[in-house]
Parts: sequence; structure tokens; C-alpha cells
Amino acid sequence: MKNRKTQFQKLGIAVFVIAVTGIATCAVQYNNHKQFDLTVGEHSIGKEEYLNCMKSVEYDTKMQIQQDYNAIYEEDFWEKEYDDKHGYEILAENTVEQLKYIHAVYDLAKECGDVSDSSYEALDQRWKDENAERSEKVAKGEVIYGLKEYTFQLYLDYEISTLKEQYCNDLTREGMELTEAEILECYESRDWIFGGSEENADLETARIAVEREVREQKYDEKIAQIENDSQVNGDMEQVSRFTLKNIE
Repeated sequence: MKNRKTQFQKLGIAVFVIAVTGIATCAVQYNNHKQFDLTVGEHSIGKEEYLNCMKSVEYDTKMQIQQDYNAIYEEDFWEKEYDDKHGYEILAENTVEQLKYIHAVYDLAKECGDVSDSSYEALDQRWKDENAERSEKVAKGEVIYGLKEYTFQLYLDYEISTLKEQYCNDLTREGMELTEAEILECYESRDWIFGGSEENADLETARIAVEREVREQKYDEKIAQIENDSQVNGDMEQVSRFTLKNIE
């Protein structure tokens, strides 16, 4: 009898362990299912980052679909199919392409020492720190230049523009030391009109602007190459469903 009781106790413990293990396994599977599965290069993209980027390209994507497919913006606009893709799938693709561009800019900036951290979290913190600093200056009655407060998107645009300028102004960086042939080719590609004049300026008059354009073109090409080399991994079906759910 004692042995039977011991056996039942052991059986009860085993059942309990199995039940607990089963619950834990289900919880892990549920959490994994709920995770946002998208990586761009070495960056794991979270829901917040994705949504911020999605909102930044939503209007342009709407215009793209309307122009490319002669579509009318109405209630089921994003759920309609355009050729072989739904509108929300096109938006998801455009969002991923924009994420590739943003991370290409910041990865290059980190490589060059212009930022110490190329992650979204670091960008988000710099934005918050900038706004906190501006708010403090306003409270003290100090003069500030530009906006009193940045939205996230405006700060991102500002920082991307600044990083491009930093790269192009540093002649020691790859591609920024120009040959005379490169400058002449750009100069001859179009007219250079300054100060309301109707005549094309000579090369020496236009040189600064020409060199600036060549450097910016070479920077853009470098960013495009980094984008092309960037691998995107994840569950795009899940990403597309998430996109549809969050369109306003």
C-alpha cells in the first residue's frame, strides 16, 4: 500500500512537471509568435521603429499607387490588389526599403565616427536629449535656433542631412577627393546659372557648386551600394499583416 502511494505521488509529480513544462512551452511559442520578425542587415527592427518608418512613407506610397494604377483613395484602398500585390504589401515593401536606406546612412556614419551607435534606440535617445536641451534653453529664456521641439521624423531628417554634409565636407573620406575630369564631366552635364543671370557660368565661377554636386552624387551612390548589400530577413507575411492593422 505504501509502495502504491509512493507510486501515485511520483506519478502526480511527473504530471505536474509535464503540465508546467507544457504551459511554459506554450508561453514561449506564444511570445515568439507575437514577436516582430524583421531584420535589416545586422539590425533587428522593432514594432516602434517599423511604425515610425511606415508612417513616414505612407503618403508617398498612397500617391505612388494612385498614379501607377489610376486608383481612387477610398475605404478599401489598402486592401485592394494592384497587379499581384495588395496596397498594404506595397506599403510594407516601401517601408523596408526606407529602413534599408536609414540604416545604410547610420552604419556609414558609425564607420566614419560621426555617431557612436547606429541603432534605432540610440537615435531615439539623441532625439529626446535634443528636445530636452531645447526645452531647458526655452525655460531659461535663452536663444535657440530652429524649432523649439522636433518631431521624431523632423529630427531624423535633420540628422540624416547633417551626416551627409559631414561626410561630403571631409575630403579625406572615400570618394571625396575629386579629379578634374570628374568636375569637368559634371560641369558639362548641364547649365549653371547664378544670381538671376541668363548666361551659363564658367567653370571657375561654378566650381564650388559643381564640386558639391559631384560629392553628393558619390555619397548617394555609396549609400545605395550599402543598401543593395543589406540583407533583409524575417516573416514578410507577418510584417504585411502588421502593416495593414496599423494603417490609419
